Amino acid sequence: MKVILTKDVDKLGKSGDMKTVADGFATNYLIPNKLAVTAAGGAYRAWQHDVASREDKRQRERDEAEVTANRISSTTLTMGVKVGEGGKLYGSITSKDIADALGRRGITVDRHKIDLEDPLKSLGTYKVAIKVIAGMTPEVTIVVEPKG
Repeated sequence: MKVILTKDVDKLGKSGDMKTVADGFATNYLIPNKLAVTAAGGAYRAWQHDVASREDKRQRERDEAEVTANRISSTTLTMGVKVGEGGKLYGSITSKDIADALGRRGITVDRHKIDLEDPLKSLGTYKVAIKVIAGMTPEVTIVVEPKG
């Protein structure tokens, strides 16, 4: 029997997948527990439409991410900070500071997506990777220089 999964089912598939399963499994487990619906008539046509719209949405998101990735990789952030003796910074530059600086440039980035293991604590030029979507991690150039 062909069914369309309405929820993720371990070892079977994700929500929205169409699967062929044993009749008993479908009628005794999947359908009563609202994990699937039979792939017949209107449900099948709705599933086909849903697959097409999901693919369009995924393509739009990928296009937007590509534009954002190009903007990020061509951006150089200059961070002016107070400096003590020996080039040591008062404080440090964190992923939140980087996200805020990118936001002022019109690039919205979640600070958790910035791949910064430790805060920047000394002067210099750094390359920091930012995860835009899976498989796309452009690097932003950050120049840390003394303020004033």
